[in-house]
Amino acid sequence: MNELIQLTPKRLHLIIAPHPQRRRLMSELTARLALEGPLLVLDGGNSFDAYGLSRLLRQRSRQWKSLLEHTQLARAFTCHQMSTLLEQTAATPLPTLVLELLDTFYDENVPLPERLRLLEGCLEHLRRLAQNSQVAVSAASPEQGQPEQLLRLLSNAAGQVWHFERPQVAPPSRLF
Repeated sequence: MNELIQLTPKRLHLIIAPHPQRRRLMSELTARLALEGPLLVLDGGNSFDAYGLSRLLRQRSRQWKSLLEHTQLARAFTCHQMSTLLEQTAATPLPTLVLELLDTFYDENVPLPERLRLLEGCLEHLRRLAQNSQVAVSAASPEQGQPEQLLRLLSNAAGQVWHFERPQVAPPSRLF
């Protein structure tokens, strides 16, 4: 499934999936990009799993330590920090993954108009970064009580959206 996600420059890519599936998809994508060269990971949901990435890289390369060292990581814990982080990120040819971007924007302590304004700025910076490299953002569908406008804005800004649903479990067959 992850092989289907092909990132192209000059296009913002969005991956929407339920939590466990999204985490697995982004870990696999990170490992695949790390095998191709240095990359930048911006983590908005405190979800970057360095141990998991090292395990995936170890399975695929003997140079896994150097590949891991070439993976740059920066974290943001609030929408203001994410805005600043994206603003200060230089547009380089490095592939950029933004994990759980919207997690920082679901903070109810920040008024919704302020969150929307900050997100608009973040989207401008993501488009700027995408002009020089591959850029992918992961996000979840909003939970009950979370504003849907945030995901809608992000989806509208993306040039490519992959939307994965939770697999439906088939009911057991009845014998009688």
